[in-house]
Amino acid sequence: MWVGFPGGFLHTRLGIFTERTRMNTWQRWLLAPQTHWFRKLLFQIHLWLGIAFGLYVLIISISGSALLLKSPFYGWFEPKDIDPPADAVMMTDDEVAKKMAEVYAGYEIGFTFPSLERNRATYVVLNKDGKVYSHYFNQFTGEDQGAANPWPIKTVQWLADIHAELTLGRRLGRQVNGWGGVLFVLMSLSGLILWWQGRARWYEGFVILPNSPRGLMWQLHTFLGFWSLLLMLAWGVSGFQLGFPALVDHMINWLDDDLTDGHRPTSWLRFFRSVHFARFGEGAFARWLWIIASFLPTLILISGVVVWWKRVVVKRWKRYTAG
Repeated sequence: MWVGFPGGFLHTRLGIFTERTRMNTWQRWLLAPQTHWFRKLLFQIHLWLGIAFGLYVLIISISGSALLLKSPFYGWFEPKDIDPPADAVMMTDDEVAKKMAEVYAGYEIGFTFPSLERNRATYVVLNKDGKVYSHYFNQFTGEDQGAANPWPIKTVQWLADIHAELTLGRRLGRQVNGWGGVLFVLMSLSGLILWWQGRARWYEGFVILPNSPRGLMWQLHTFLGFWSLLLMLAWGVSGFQLGFPALVDHMINWLDDDLTDGHRPTSWLRFFRSVHFARFGEGAFARWLWIIASFLPTLILISGVVVWWKRVVVKRWKRYTAG
């Protein structure tokens, strides 16, 4: 009896201690997660990932908006629209050819695309010293309208290429972006866990409160991070798929119970790709919503950097100068 008592008593006490410790840890996470060791560790990982890859996030965010701005930029800056008077007479084909020879002296006229609409200029392709130039020509006045791709269009095209390949070539650039997609997912999931501020303040991450003790940038970072979570995951997962399509296909094969039934468990991937390429919605309003959404990573990055700068860099600098 006495021989077995100490062991049983110790086992019982250890069980109570373990249960109490577990409950205290869980309660600490529910009530005061800022004191939990896991949150502190995760905060440091989230912070330094954001600092280390901040420039990459900035480049991807800004260049991604360029993909959506290509169509509006062509409408704004491509000099293809003309406004001839109602009584204006279009030049004949011979007159157009003769006038083009004068206007584009020194260039070899490759080919032209006469406009089928009265208010659209003629598209002409020119060659000189092995280089190709595309211009628009006014078939009513015989004047050059300008380059078909002026510098604003070239800039947005360049940004779009950076977004797709980072100027590293198709294979390497997409692979780097694939790992960037992993970064987006890690930042999003860690941010979601850090979003929890405790049971007493659980709602603060949903809204921006004017009288909150938290600063505006801190609230903005939390607010934007939560409400853009689906976008971040979609951009990250689909970015990884674009960078490593064979690997993702292999993973899908592993998840597919029957490779012979013709059905693939890829509906979620198709959804993420549709989000990535802004395929939801039509018209100018939807396009501008997607353009605004493409800047969310930039806003989240800037707000996070400002919070870090004020809380860490400024405080340490004050302590350093005071000492």
